[in-house]
Amino acid sequence: MHTCTWYISGSVSDVLAQVIKDMAAALRTHSRNIDLDVIHAKDYAYKPLHERVRNIFARREVWHLFGKAPIWWRIVRMHSRTVHTLLEKSNWAGWPSRFFTEGAKTGEAVIFPVFDPLSSYSEEGSRAVFVRDGRKVPEGDYEVADITERLLRPEALSGIYIANDTGPREAMRAGILTMRGVAIASRKSGYLDEILGPDGYFMLRDDEDLPRVIRQGLGDKGRHLAMSARHFLKSRRSHERCTDSIIALYRKVIAQ
Repeated sequence: MHTCTWYISGSVSDVLAQVIKDMAAALRTHSRNIDLDVIHAKDYAYKPLHERVRNIFARREVWHLFGKAPIWWRIVRMHSRTVHTLLEKSNWAGWPSRFFTEGAKTGEAVIFPVFDPLSSYSEEGSRAVFVRDGRKVPEGDYEVADITERLLRPEALSGIYIANDTGPREAMRAGILTMRGVAIASRKSGYLDEILGPDGYFMLRDDEDLPRVIRQGLGDKGRHLAMSARHFLKSRRSHERCTDSIIALYRKVIAQ
């Protein structure tokens, strides 16, 4: 039995924190050899001081950090082996690991995230064009919904999401939305190619493409593309593959 603690930093968005918690659930379900504790910084602040101090000094075979390191992380590195997973570029504070092979360098491990459905409703909601951060889209006979603050709410979603950029954070968000039945539109993205497949989203050359893509995304083509992307995502980012990738990494870390 390997002992492990995951620490989700306060720098991690709610979207990514949800993915990490789904990964923890997958690891607990599919591996009997991991004794896993998960600490989320946003909840940790409400714990009694003595409990927080005790946890910091608790020796585990692996401490796994997601996001930016807290000031006390140097103490953890003195008594336990550490793994560090990031989306953005930063100084590593443990064995380097990422969620995507895109952008990963030699020596940086890749662990596979999982994306579970968030909606508790089975019925399909009204179809809409989903955006973030006030992104402008052409006017039309359709609803435009800004989900900057709403992504993790449980209501059903249906329609098309217009991605803001081609980076890993947006790819993570697209993965969650895909599992809720939403089609994705984006400029060419190596990160999206990994989780949805190169043909799993509408390709945007520029904003002039938006009217055409929105029209297709709200029709049968969008519904079929979302189904295909969801199948690709479930097979390539399954709970089993997630568990295998994490265990393989921890074996390397423990053996060093």
